[in-house]
Amino acid sequence: MLRTTRLRLFTFIAGATTLAATATVSSLPASASESATVSPASDPVATGTPMPPEWPPTNAAKIFRWGDSLWHDGFIGPINNKLWSVNHPSLVANRYGMLTLMGTADSGTVSARVSDHGARFGRWEARVRTSHAGTGGTPYRVVWELVPTHRYHCGARTIGLADYTFGAGRAHMYLRNLPNRQYTYSKRLDLSPGPFHTYAVEVTRHHISWFVDTHVLMTERREAARTGASYNVRFRLVGAEGATMRPVWMQMDWVRYYTLERKNARSIDAPQAHAGTYADAC
Repeated sequence: MLRTTRLRLFTFIAGATTLAATATVSSLPASASESATVSPASDPVATGTPMPPEWPPTNAAKIFRWGDSLWHDGFIGPINNKLWSVNHPSLVANRYGMLTLMGTADSGTVSARVSDHGARFGRWEARVRTSHAGTGGTPYRVVWELVPTHRYHCGARTIGLADYTFGAGRAHMYLRNLPNRQYTYSKRLDLSPGPFHTYAVEVTRHHISWFVDTHVLMTERREAARTGASYNVRFRLVGAEGATMRPVWMQMDWVRYYTLERKNARSIDAPQAHAGTYADAC
């Protein structure tokens, strides 16, 4: 009887140990298991479903501690027509919880602009990617920018947070001011369909700083670079006039605006921009 009881107790303990070990292994990240695989059906990029929150954070607001956003759009539900002004309503929609601009072979430029919330100073940030790329044709330009609420001057007073030709490997950032000044920088990134990047800009009375994936890349302090304009958010897929374009989607997971109330928790010291001229000013 005593032997039987000890055997049952041993079996119970062994079973519990095995169960605990199994639970420990299953709680490890997928990368910790050599046999872990992800099927296309469960891959968020392949299915177009919203990506889960990432850790460590991929947004500058968390790293530099900007606090809570004054306004934001996380694209839950249909596009807010009171907030967004679009040029092709049938090609701008919420797809899988993301603001989606759908460039087709013959649509030309597709854009979405915030029609309210203009601000002279503050911090703007958005998480952006391309997806659902087609084949053939001329590639679109992918543009995330701040545009002045008045006196656009053919783009001569804009702030570019990301501007690149689809398929390229380098994103360009810039600030333009009258009469034809342009201050630029660029960064090599994986801009293929699927991966997100988070772009941000901080505009103050004394400097403008650009951020990509939590890192400050450029801080411009020259007085001639500061426009004093009030800005709104705009996203664009820019088509080439008269060309057959390569279809692609531009998707924004979220966009946020923060005030300057909180100081940066880290230094924003970074190289200044490369000064040049903007030929299309008017």
